[in-house]
Amino acid sequence: MSSLIKTISVRRVVMIVAGLASLALPAASLNAETAAERAAKKEEIAENIELFRINIRKLQEGIKAQRRQIEAVLKKEQNLLAELEDIDVRLLRQKDMLTELQARMSEQRQLIEDKNQQLAQTDRKKADVQRHLQARIEAFYKTGEIGFINVAFSTQTLPELLRFQDSFKTLIQYDQDVIDIYRQTIDELAGSIQALEREEAVLADFIEQNSIEQEKLNAIRDEKINLLARVRTQTSLHEQAIAELEDAGRSLDESIGNLKQEKEMVDQSFARSRGKLPPPVAGTVIVGYDQQWTNRLGITRVSKGIAIEAEPGTIVRAIHEGVVSFAGYLRGYGNAVIINHGFDYYSVISRLERLLVKKGERVDEHDDIGIMGETAMLLSDGMYLEIRHKNETLDPLVWLDTRQLRQP
Repeated sequence: MSSLIKTISVRRVVMIVAGLASLALPAASLNAETAAERAAKKEEIAENIELFRINIRKLQEGIKAQRRQIEAVLKKEQNLLAELEDIDVRLLRQKDMLTELQARMSEQRQLIEDKNQQLAQTDRKKADVQRHLQARIEAFYKTGEIGFINVAFSTQTLPELLRFQDSFKTLIQYDQDVIDIYRQTIDELAGSIQALEREEAVLADFIEQNSIEQEKLNAIRDEKINLLARVRTQTSLHEQAIAELEDAGRSLDESIGNLKQEKEMVDQSFARSRGKLPPPVAGTVIVGYDQQWTNRLGITRVSKGIAIEAEPGTIVRAIHEGVVSFAGYLRGYGNAVIINHGFDYYSVISRLERLLVKKGERVDEHDDIGIMGETAMLLSDGMYLEIRHKNETLDPLVWLDTRQLRQP
């Protein structure tokens, strides 16, 4: 029962965790416009990831606990199987003993039957001899003692008559002796039958005791089998609990993967801001991307960025959040600020009179990074903006919100 309660509790935990997983999936919009919103979103994602990791650890602990329960149940199952094997061996011995006792009982009954038949046969023979003896005695007494009349009227001589009488008496004695022998035989048979009946009673008692022992062993065996079925049900429940916990763990892993992907999407806010980035200054685009232009020294080049004309003293701002990877004089660019926006996206803003940021500084969208001035534009007109992804230059006008720009 306690194991079943634990399994039910595990299911509740799994349901709760699964609910958390579904509820904690992206709630805020990925299209957060400001750096503050993106930072808050990233913080929220990090908290959810940590929460999921805590829940995963709890699920792993639950799986370990369920596995320990399975090991304990399997050990109990092995013990039960060993006990059942022992019971089966004992039952087999009891059955063999019962078979042997029943065979002996059958032999004993056959012996008693044989003795009873011998007794009946002897008794019949005794009765026959008794009837014969009775007839002989009656004949003897009818003959009577040898007297004057018997001698006078008999055709036999006196000696013959005397021998006849002696022979008659001998026959009577013989019959009497035979009857005595039969009586002794009958007594012996009766004694044998009584002994055999006592042995039969002992065997019957053994058989009864054996049957009682078998019934007890069968009852114990049935109880062990029922217990084994319950134990195996517990194993099945624990295995089901592990499967549910593992499913919940996979769900949380998937949720963490989704959150990491969402965090990556937040981190890739620059890539998602295509066509929405604010221009560093409001002004007129005087040189377009991939356009040939000639500077004041007469050198003609193909522009890998755009040039925006604005009044000297205009504040130049970051087009997106990021980290300043370079701030200083860059040959061919003049005073320049290079900002790493993450995932290999960079913005290069140059021809600045003054720099307002330093290398390693974190900037947000619209933060001041420099000031335009006449000195910075002695060789080329306008502030220069270049957008790069890895080593590839991109058309800034595709990425900027051009509503603040004028194009010729």
